[in-house]
Amino acid sequence: MGTVHTFTPRKPAAGVDARAAIEEAAQAALDTADRLIALLDDMDGDADREDGGDAEPSLGAPDGHASQIVWLRGSDTDGELDQPLETRS
Repeated sequence: MGTVHTFTPRKPAAGVDARAAIEEAAQAALDTADRLIALLDDMDGDADREDGGDAEPSLGAPDGHASQIVWLRGSDTDGELDQPLETRS
């Protein structure tokens, strides 16, 4: 599995506001996550320009369904179309 590295806990430096340091580190992590998500979005392209675009059904409960309770129980189908609507027979 590999080498296990252990770390000795550090004591906060004298005079450092621990809460401010944690908030700063958390904000830096959120900024990094935001940049990574934006990068992945750019790499993925526009979802509406994919073959079939919005051909997948909505994940919400269907309006006018006979019974929301029956709908809520669900089924074992994945709910995605294998082919875009235009080419289905």
